[in-house]
Amino acid sequence: MKSIRFTLSGKAACFRQPDVNAQVYFTYNNIHKVALLGLLGAILGLSGYRNYKLYDQKEPDYPEFYQVLSSLYVAIIPNGENGYFTKKIQYFNNSVGYASKEQGGNLQVREQWLEHPSWTIFLAQNNLPDGTWDKLCHSLLHGQCIYIPYLGRNDFPAQIDAVSMVELTPTRASRIDSLFRFDGDLRALDGGGPSQYLFVENAPLALVRKHNFYEFARFIYTNGNIPIGYLPDHLYTDGQRQYYFY
Repeated sequence: MKSIRFTLSGKAACFRQPDVNAQVYFTYNNIHKVALLGLLGAILGLSGYRNYKLYDQKEPDYPEFYQVLSSLYVAIIPNGENGYFTKKIQYFNNSVGYASKEQGGNLQVREQWLEHPSWTIFLAQNNLPDGTWDKLCHSLLHGQCIYIPYLGRNDFPAQIDAVSMVELTPTRASRIDSLFRFDGDLRALDGGGPSQYLFVENAPLALVRKHNFYEFARFIYTNGNIPIGYLPDHLYTDGQRQYYFY
């Protein structure tokens, strides 16, 4: 399977969790698939969530970036120690006046940011049309974009480095070196081996049609061995490590 690999990083990032929006905005620890597709959509010049409102168009079932790119396979490898990134709460004022209906037009924001996040990303064509896949690969390989890609907020521009095409083959090894989806009992993951850390996060997997709420799944990152009976589908290797695509 042909794939394109790159390093995605930045000085900061914030992928807001939608279930808490009072007092403090929290972020997911890792970029999730929907956010990654939005970033790739910016590179290709695809529209986002609110374009139909801006241009008085009929509301689509999905934003254009998701409609076009959702069939893409992705694998996400956090480059932080044990898959974790340092987070800090930032406190700032938004006083542009139209940001809220606060008295005096000054919105006080407390927001959690990731510090210096970095991921290795693999993309695979899957059912994406050839023309779109070729355009995406060309843009990444040549450092071209229509809109500036960013990490959750337009204050956090994304850095994309070390882009290369790689050939992957199917595999079923006991260790998975990327985030992977796991819905079962976590105790079943004790398959021996080093088993020194186990990172768990419920994160967006997809968008629900029409209202575009997140569909969630539980994602794991561990250096422990996974019992063969609990290995997920869609595992591929570049000859060095094994990755889960979804």
